[in-house]
This record gives sequence, structure tokens and C-alpha cells, in this order.
Amino acid sequence: MNVLSTKIDDFRKTKDGKYIQGASHTSIILNHKFRNMIVMEAVRKLRPYAFDTIVGCGTSGLIVIPQIAEILDKHILVVRKPKEKCYSEFSTEGVSPSRYIILDDLICSGNTVKHIKRVIKNEYPIAKCVGIYCYLPQECAYRDNPDGSALCQRDLGVPLLNTCPERT
Repeated sequence: MNVLSTKIDDFRKTKDGKYIQGASHTSIILNHKFRNMIVMEAVRKLRPYAFDTIVGCGTSGLIVIPQIAEILDKHILVVRKPKEKCYSEFSTEGVSPSRYIILDDLICSGNTVKHIKRVIKNEYPIAKCVGIYCYLPQECAYRDNPDGSALCQRDLGVPLLNTCPERT
């Protein structure tokens, strides 16, 4: 099911008739019905890869990463956004990665991925990024190109682990 091809009410409206407020991509994962589909699809696609840690940055990722990590029995590492105001002085929180996957909602400019890779290289210089998994593939900048993974490799230095279907 292409989550973003559904009518706006489908993912913004809860079972009890309330509306989910927020950006469209965040609203999708705040709706448990769609979030569960996204989590199970990620688990299915990530299971074949050899990695120990799922890395994310930002609120929307932290909504799905714990569920995916728990099912796959992987560690979690949270990378703080640049200049983020928080109670922690750490730029990362979680388990030191050996081989990690970046999980992100969308890839637009690639700045989040570049930031994550830069922070991890500084904090954990021997860690290796296996690839990027975009859990809302319709929001991925590489979605309309059959060579999206190769272009992602060229632009961001790591492959895109899931195909991005064309928009419908």
C-alpha cells in the first residue's frame, strides 16, 4: 500500500474521529495503523543486512526506530541535530555502533545523513555505515530514478537499502 496515495483523511483521522496535527510525513507515523505497516515493511527489508545498530536523528525517526530495533534485536543510537537545545551534552546517545544503518523518514538534501555520518565518524571512527533506509520512500529524493541507490552512493557515500517506488 502506498501510504501517501491515500486520501488525507485516511492517515490524519484516528479511529475515534480525531485529527492528527503535524507535517504530513510525521502525521503518517503518528497514526498507529500506518506506523505499524511502515515498521513491518522496514523489518522485512532490513532483516537480510548485517548490522548491529540503527541510527536516527529527529522526532519522526524516534517514533519508529525503537519498534524496528526491538523486533530485529538491534541497538539504537540517537544523533542530536546541530545546535539542538536539550538536557544532554552528548552529541550521540545510545550504543557505540560497529556496523550501522541510518533510518530516516525522507531524503531531500541529504543534510541529515551527512550530519549523522560526520558525527559518527568523529565519535566512533571505526564504525561503518551499511546504508540508508528511507521508511517513507515516496518522500525520497531518489525515488524517481531506477539507479536511486547508485546515486545515493555517489551523493552520500552509502547505498539506499530500499527501492523508492515512483509516485502515483
